[in-house]
Amino acid sequence: MRALTFFCALAGCAAALTGNAQSPQGHGIAGFWSMAPGPTPPRRAATPVEAELIKQFRDGAVLLADAGATEFPPGDYGGLNVRASLREAAKSYDPENQTDVSSTCRPPGVIYSMQGPFPIEIFEGRDLVVIKLEYFDLVRIIFVNETKHPENWPHSQTGHSIGRWDGDTLVVDTASLLAGTLFNNGVEYTENVHLLERFRLADANTLIVTQQFEDAGSFEGTAARIMSFRRGDDHVYPYDCDPTYGLAIESRQGPARE
Repeated sequence: MRALTFFCALAGCAAALTGNAQSPQGHGIAGFWSMAPGPTPPRRAATPVEAELIKQFRDGAVLLADAGATEFPPGDYGGLNVRASLREAAKSYDPENQTDVSSTCRPPGVIYSMQGPFPIEIFEGRDLVVIKLEYFDLVRIIFVNETKHPENWPHSQTGHSIGRWDGDTLVVDTASLLAGTLFNNGVEYTENVHLLERFRLADANTLIVTQQFEDAGSFEGTAARIMSFRRGDDHVYPYDCDPTYGLAIESRQGPARE
């Protein structure tokens, strides 16, 4: 029954997406996107479009400098005031645990996954925007035809997302997330985290994505990230995580990704 329900959900997605990556009413964000190389703000000056999106962050938001392949070292939280109990627990965090069979194929959560160096593919339709991540094969469904989160939606690594268009910017509100990776140095966010994102084209081949998220159980105030993606002519490939080897093995059908 669960498999049938999932199949029907996919069929509904296909109908809502009109069978194409980009609907006739689309806004141009559909397609294959890979993380742009180089630093992102605040490690460099913001571009005009980035600066406009940064102005949308809540006052006092801490702009984290770990987007892309960058990681904070142990004890560094980018200026975010992480709860003392979590900072203390992180002191005994062992990154080798990530290679354990029990955890190596466990997705870190969409907030962390979106800012990683793996590509994404976006499908835009009338009622739905679907984002397919290569990282851990995560798939996000954004309901553009809904205005509030259901009370009984099950928590998951991708949560429940509702979207709306604010001019040329897609604003995505996500709740019902499972606890996941905040920083790859032992600190996680809780199931009460709330994520707000904005997707906007800087030009035909550049997509800017911002994250703003809050979680009183993990840190004080508001955290934010900004990412830049470049359009490509490709598709995401299966992540094919193999716990036997304690690492993710990519499909041999596709090109190797750094």
